[in-house]
Amino acid sequence: MKKINSIQNTKIKYLKKVYGKKKLGFFIVEGLHEFQIAIKNQFIPTKIFICKDIFYQDDIVQNYQSIIYFISIKIFNKLVYRKNSGGIIALFREKKIHDNLINMKLVRNSLILILDGIEKPGNLGSMLRTATAAGFCMIILHNMKTYIFNPNVIRCSIGTVFNNRFIIENNIKKILSWIRKNRVEIVATGFHKKSINLYENNFRNLFSIAIVFGSEHQGLSKIWYKIADKIIKIPMFGNIDSLNVSNAMSIIVYEIIRQKKFLLL
Repeated sequence: MKKINSIQNTKIKYLKKVYGKKKLGFFIVEGLHEFQIAIKNQFIPTKIFICKDIFYQDDIVQNYQSIIYFISIKIFNKLVYRKNSGGIIALFREKKIHDNLINMKLVRNSLILILDGIEKPGNLGSMLRTATAAGFCMIILHNMKTYIFNPNVIRCSIGTVFNNRFIIENNIKKILSWIRKNRVEIVATGFHKKSINLYENNFRNLFSIAIVFGSEHQGLSKIWYKIADKIIKIPMFGNIDSLNVSNAMSIIVYEIIRQKKFLLL
């Protein structure tokens, strides 16, 4: 049994260094549910840190005994972002999770999510969770501003970051070429002079749709408004002009699904 008793241990120091960072080749997963989804999707843990005061599901990690380290609740609480993470922190090796846009094939009535410059990890994670729930077939990440394996992304996506199909593409001409080739309708979101109220739009006759959401502070890049087939906005009735982008996504996506449900069934 390997125990770590000090926050100054080299393995703990490295773990703190990895948290939220990219370009190190590793990332952190907190929580049993998220750990299981990562494993299910063939991500490989290199070290597992367990707090026995909290963790009781030994069967989940029985195949990883050689890389398990036991830590005190004091060390555990200094490491984790959240206290209810089930007593497990794992260090995983990165692997490629994105596909080549050229190779992507669509079936009729596909829903595609395009995220343009999303900055906040929590919002990105929440949007990935909604995308999974709503049955999006793929997610195109354009002008990325946050690390896809940030602990907040993993936590807020409840691990769905590990089983989504991603395209990371910064060349908007390539995205547009693929969209037009596959006869996908572009629905841009946000307040624009050409925006139409979400509930005044008819999505029933649109087959495959790409819904585009912009960053929290800058909104959509102007080019999206130029090439969009539809530009929509959520009506505001109080003394405020916007919603959190992840909340806005949920409202818009499920209104589109509500209208199209007879086609999607």
